[in-house]
Amino acid sequence: MNRSDRVIKTTIIYFIGNFASKLLGFVLLPLYTAYLTSADYGIADILMSTLPLIAPIFTMQVTESVFRFLMTDNNDEDRKKTITNSLGIFAAGVFIFVILYLPFLYKTNFKYGGLFLAYFIVTYMGIFLQQVLRGLQRTIEYAVTGVISTIVHATSNIFLIVKVGMGGEALLISSIAGSSVITIFMVFRTRIWNYIDAKRLSRIEISKQLKFGIPLIPNQIAWWVIGILGKYILAYYHGVADNGVLAVANKFPNIIAIINAIFLKAWTENVIQEYNSDDRDEYFSSGLTIFTVFTISVTAFLLPVIKIYNILTITGDFISAWKFVPLLLMGSSFNSLATFLGTIYTASMKTRQALTTTIIAAISNLILSLILIPILSIWGVVISNMVSFIILYLVRIRSVNNIINLQVSFIAIIPSLILLVTSVYIYYTMNIYGQIISIIIIGLATLYLNRSILFNLFNFITRIKITNK
Repeated sequence: MNRSDRVIKTTIIYFIGNFASKLLGFVLLPLYTAYLTSADYGIADILMSTLPLIAPIFTMQVTESVFRFLMTDNNDEDRKKTITNSLGIFAAGVFIFVILYLPFLYKTNFKYGGLFLAYFIVTYMGIFLQQVLRGLQRTIEYAVTGVISTIVHATSNIFLIVKVGMGGEALLISSIAGSSVITIFMVFRTRIWNYIDAKRLSRIEISKQLKFGIPLIPNQIAWWVIGILGKYILAYYHGVADNGVLAVANKFPNIIAIINAIFLKAWTENVIQEYNSDDRDEYFSSGLTIFTVFTISVTAFLLPVIKIYNILTITGDFISAWKFVPLLLMGSSFNSLATFLGTIYTASMKTRQALTTTIIAAISNLILSLILIPILSIWGVVISNMVSFIILYLVRIRSVNNIINLQVSFIAIIPSLILLVTSVYIYYTMNIYGQIISIIIIGLATLYLNRSILFNLFNFITRIKITNK
């Protein structure tokens, strides 16, 4: 199987398993806006947004290291060593968190505090096992867990919010339910106990995994600062109701993040496998150019679709959310491009450089947020995020060139940038009928700009049909 086929096949599998679950928040958005107040939704969103801040500290980013080490393990003995030691790190981290959290919960007794503890443990146990599946290259089973989680999560949300009449706690309970079911599924499907052997616990192996994972902790915290700190500053100065509106607005740029995250899972595996190839520089440069054109053009196409969706479905306290979408979507696009560059750090195991670049962007975001949010409210968050993601992308372009010779074809990117500027203008100035027309025109232009991707996909499907005859 050639490079393109391998990436396409893995992307399709991840798409099947991840797209529905990632898109769930967007699909259920009318339900949230109809049955939850902006304050109630805002509180739950802040709690769920807190997890990416504290979890990396206590898990030592072992969910990343177990995947990276398994990808280059050549036999079951190596895999047992990797999984045993990574699980040991994970279990120790969770135990420390529980010991520290319980007295804090007893003293503060904050809303949904007990649920948050269960949410942390179950969610990250599920993530750990999913990364084990990816590392073992059992991608189909990984995709199945995404489908199962989506069904359980959606069913629980609808039942608890509509039938039972719960508020924000329903969001946490539904997530716990989805993660619990897939954790049980993965434990028995992988027979994880066969990969656990206390005799293989090794200080050397633990040290190797921590050396890889520890630089990713401040890196993850810096990501949190860029993407989420603004919510806390916004809530402090303007209240949780504004945060609820921001949470709804953020669901739309998550679409581009969802689409790209699925591809980037497959691309990361391919980068690891191709990192030592003779033509890696040309291959990665070509991949970045194609990915950049795809991301920008799809962003342009999504804008009129999102505007129509907002007009038809978003009501009540959240009706103003549409105004913030274009800048959030552009910020999410640069975030995806920066993440693409970050796969080079994973493949080369130079995670410290990932940390340095992310900290620069995080400091930029912090400064901008403290200046803009008190004055501009939600607009302050939106502008701060977009600018910091642009900075992250530019800094990483320079940083990655110290590892490989990466060349971006800016001439190839210009048409997609023109398309995006046009789409933003249409988004703010035209009514629903103008948006419908623009969907057709921009959609055709997007297909043309990404014709190489469509051509490779067509060839891949054709080869599968021929093989199966």
